[in-house]
Amino acid sequence: MDEIIHSIISQYTPLSAETIVDFKKYSEIRKVNKGDILVKEGEYSHELYYVAKGGARAYYLKDGKTITDWFAFDNDFISAIVSFFLGIPSQHYIEILEDTTLLVLQRQDIDTLCNKHHDFERLGRLSTTKTMLQLQQRIVSLQFKSSRERYESLLENYPHIELRAPLGDIASYLGITQETLSRIRNPNNGI
Repeated sequence: MDEIIHSIISQYTPLSAETIVDFKKYSEIRKVNKGDILVKEGEYSHELYYVAKGGARAYYLKDGKTITDWFAFDNDFISAIVSFFLGIPSQHYIEILEDTTLLVLQRQDIDTLCNKHHDFERLGRLSTTKTMLQLQQRIVSLQFKSSRERYESLLENYPHIELRAPLGDIASYLGITQETLSRIRNPNNGI
């Protein structure tokens, strides 16, 4: 747990020794297996996940198809964001893409930590801001970038994603078909 919390601190903001003690008290380390579903559509989700090692994706089901809209790999946060913040049933599924170690926090414990420790509250604000910016960049990418540009941006953010996530999920995330993704990945093809 110390190593995971140190990783979070080094990414976002320093925390006092007292905050770290409480952070550990309220956190849970959970090991999950590839293919596990953390959250299902229609369930309430009060958990925030920090991917210490491994990978996950959030997706919707629409007309029997999965539509991936969020990847989280080493050192990323993920949650069923609408359910987590609004206390309503999740619209997402969260699936584990590879054997993964998570640091898990409950919503009520995050509130307790934020109320007690201003430095933890700052951590929450900074991690939420980072997530919002990533989601905003994805929206802009879908609206204004070509399929190839979206793919190249994804590889910049996650250089090894093709080894960690199925190509169908990657294509879905990019808003293209798997066939289009195959053409983009083939350097001899002129897309």
